[in-house]
Amino acid sequence: MLWAKTGTDSDQVAEENDANPTARQPQKQNYTPGKWDTEKYVPQSNHLINNDKSNVNWYVLRYADVLLLYAEALNEWKQGPTADAYTAINMVRRRGYGLPVNTNSPADLTGLDMAGFREAIRRERAFELAFEGHRKNDLIRWGIYYETVKETAQRLGTWWVSANSPNYAVARPGYTIKGKHELFPIPQRDLDIMTQFEQHLGWK
Repeated sequence: MLWAKTGTDSDQVAEENDANPTARQPQKQNYTPGKWDTEKYVPQSNHLINNDKSNVNWYVLRYADVLLLYAEALNEWKQGPTADAYTAINMVRRRGYGLPVNTNSPADLTGLDMAGFREAIRRERAFELAFEGHRKNDLIRWGIYYETVKETAQRLGTWWVSANSPNYAVARPGYTIKGKHELFPIPQRDLDIMTQFEQHLGWK
């Protein structure tokens, strides 16, 4: 989408820059994940001017998400993976490997117990739904949000170390607090109106 002209020099420059992705911030052209390479979804006549400006609709729920939720629910309900649970997760894995979704393949999972299948589901959701806004809610509902954030921060801290540079600053956990950041605080306005409400632990 181009900026609307208002007759000012700055607006004109903004419009020209928008139409020419090489005119400014060329690094923006390289950060789009492959799954958001929306250029392949539109005909040439509907060419996109920039990787981070897309006219492709954002999807709220994908079939792969439904399959993984179904497999997870079956595993928890039946205290172990059922044939239907394996079918659901393996359909997602086969598609991810570019294989026919209704044919057995080397990508299939088999022989897992309840805990092993639960972990497989969690990993598959991380891979399949990356950059789609599910991860934090998944970690919270699994009860491992704080632990996962801390573990990831520690791994980032040892990912790149050299004689000339310290560990990444992001690898120093401290902001995320267990028992607090799993929830948002109740707004003060609501607490004032509903006097019997109590603020969530950690936000008091």
